[in-house]
Amino acid sequence: MCRVHPTRPTHATLRETLLQGRSAINHTQTWRGLEAVNGQQFYERLPWPLQTLALNIYAGKIHVERFGPRFRLELERSLERERWPQEALEEYQRTRLQELVRHAYESVPYYRRIFDERGLTPGDVRSPSDLPRLPLLTREDVRRNLPDLISSRVPRESLAMGRTSGTTGSPLQFYWDRDMRFMNNIADWRQKAVAGLTHGQPHAVLYGRMIVPTSQRKPPFWRMNYFDNQLWLSTFHISTENLGFYVQKLRRFRPQVLEGYPSTVEMVSRYLEERGERLPLHAVLTTSETLRPDQRERIERVFDCRVFDFYGLAERVIFSTECERHEGHHVNLDYGLLEITNDRGEPVAEGELGWIVGTSLHNRGMPFLRYKTGDVTRLRMRPCSCGRRFPIMEDVTTKAEDVIVTRDGRFISPSVLTHPFKPLQGIAMSQIIQEDRDHLTVKIVRAAGFRDEQGETLVRGLQERVGAEMRIRLEFVDEIPRSGNGKFKWVVSKVPFTIQ
Repeated sequence: MCRVHPTRPTHATLRETLLQGRSAINHTQTWRGLEAVNGQQFYERLPWPLQTLALNIYAGKIHVERFGPRFRLELERSLERERWPQEALEEYQRTRLQELVRHAYESVPYYRRIFDERGLTPGDVRSPSDLPRLPLLTREDVRRNLPDLISSRVPRESLAMGRTSGTTGSPLQFYWDRDMRFMNNIADWRQKAVAGLTHGQPHAVLYGRMIVPTSQRKPPFWRMNYFDNQLWLSTFHISTENLGFYVQKLRRFRPQVLEGYPSTVEMVSRYLEERGERLPLHAVLTTSETLRPDQRERIERVFDCRVFDFYGLAERVIFSTECERHEGHHVNLDYGLLEITNDRGEPVAEGELGWIVGTSLHNRGMPFLRYKTGDVTRLRMRPCSCGRRFPIMEDVTTKAEDVIVTRDGRFISPSVLTHPFKPLQGIAMSQIIQEDRDHLTVKIVRAAGFRDEQGETLVRGLQERVGAEMRIRLEFVDEIPRSGNGKFKWVVSKVPFTIQ
């Protein structure tokens, strides 16, 4: 049963209102449309009850697509696939890959050209081990060949446009078909099921959607999706002055799960911790940023639950999730094919760091074969103790530009750099920027209790990890800005990253 505020509409009255409101707001307009310049301006001029109406018109459309009659059945099947024998999983991958390659060759001009130039036929790529016969697909390839990457067999009106966040350069545009959108939702809710959340139970999200106008100065800093019993909290209004409102709303809403970027969830947990408070939840789900060990520890302590981190991409080629054992990220083998390669697209040695290269098994509308994601990881050699057959990606999975590269060629993960910060008090926020192989700048927002000697201790601790030849400069600032989509990067490296 959906719990709603007494002054808010119930599910029944809301649906009636939505039906009556079609003449005022186009019910087919997607959230992407609302985020476009004119649509966003229109949305921001609405009073907040009508903003909630607009959001729920969109949510209702998505609800029908994602949670129709197939949802429960396919979710159960996906939970079974996690524990299939290895042979069954490999057969599943081979079958879907062969179908996708044949479809791409016959209906996608870009891949017809790639195959013909190399003298290949669809029969030459029958299993994941055959994929290196094809070149890597880069972001620039997608930009230059966007129309030729769309299948002629899939109706254009059935495709939904997606974009990357743009945090690593200009955003990339692509398209998903209905099957891809449905499978992505299944993979997402398989992770939520493992975390203990059932669809329809109350859950709250802290992501970068512009759901509340930035000009708004008073609560509510949230909007309600009544179809899915989901509370959307704005990341753009989080401040010391406003966090109390967020906490009050969360206590009233009583979500089973809180989901969001690690940095935004940590802000709420830090606010609670500084006041000696706790807010027990069933689970916290994090994604889209590197989850540092110190963040995980604080979030789990304050919310009295485990954190389930997951890794996904807007390009929809790879999805990996944490199970209840928290030994790493399970690569969802039924979602996409994973390769770990060097710069030339060649497989790296087992257990070595390499680029994440993904091949979607479901997006026939715009197939991505051997897409180089720009992220790096390594596979763990031993299986997870949970018994699932999906292999484990190590927790070092991160954006390449989040890795510190030393003069002697070592790669330093952000997780390693958290340790010098742990014993220090009086640091409200920090960010590490690598200008070149010899220089690091550490931005620090000081809080009460910070002492000058703590800065000296921090520099010594960092140099123990990056090397004495690295020059480290502390820069004290009033705030550290986020990107336009509300994400925060703790480590930003400007040094070219290559894997030979």
